[in-house]
Amino acid sequence: MLKQLKTIKEIKGNFNFFDALKFYYGIKKEKETIYSKKRKRTLHFRKNSKDFETFEEIFISQIYNIPLSFTPKTIIDAGANTGLASLFFKFRYPEVDIVALEIENGNVEMIHKNLKGYANFEVLKKGLYNKHAFFKVKNPYNATNSFTLKEVTKNENHDIEAITISQIIKYKNWDTVDILKIDIEGAEIELFKSYYEEWLPKVKVIYIETHDRMKPKCAYTVIAAINKFDNFILYTCTQGTLVFFNKALMTLP
Repeated sequence: MLKQLKTIKEIKGNFNFFDALKFYYGIKKEKETIYSKKRKRTLHFRKNSKDFETFEEIFISQIYNIPLSFTPKTIIDAGANTGLASLFFKFRYPEVDIVALEIENGNVEMIHKNLKGYANFEVLKKGLYNKHAFFKVKNPYNATNSFTLKEVTKNENHDIEAITISQIIKYKNWDTVDILKIDIEGAEIELFKSYYEEWLPKVKVIYIETHDRMKPKCAYTVIAAINKFDNFILYTCTQGTLVFFNKALMTLP
């Protein structure tokens, strides 16, 4: 009973009490649609997927609920899955401009459903990498939120085109990336291995999940790159998500 009340209380933080009840029981029954009266929108889920687990991470465990000393204006959601992290950020910062990157067709469809009607929100069916590249998609864990990529040449058969953070910054004409959320199933090791010197100093806050189980030394590579810039600190770690703050671009909360 205490666990149930705590769970409902955490959900209520982003919705309201009656919404929290609907989400609590809707998740247990794996309902494919749950309507939020407070947010005036329907959230979409898929049975026999990890969509409900992702909701629990974001809206119950609240892995992105980190106090900031400023209001973010720009966000890159890399590895957006079904869009629930972007939705969390939109609830908290309604005016923020978000670019969501996702490579899987079914997930992209869910993002469009879950973020329908939001202004300043764009979905790119592209991967994030340290260079402009092309990939074949592999899914060794047969899960809707777990993918690996194999790089191929432009002339080979490929599933995904990858872009860089610098390309996104230029495309959006941003000065900074206020929040960079990264959950890209091991590709973070390449992202932080090279060609990060231009874009990394322009990022204020980084949320990153590393995947050493897929590619050994992912966490080591990320931290080694960030440590080359004295202004970054490791602020906290929430359920395996590392959070870094750039002191040169923000004051600490």
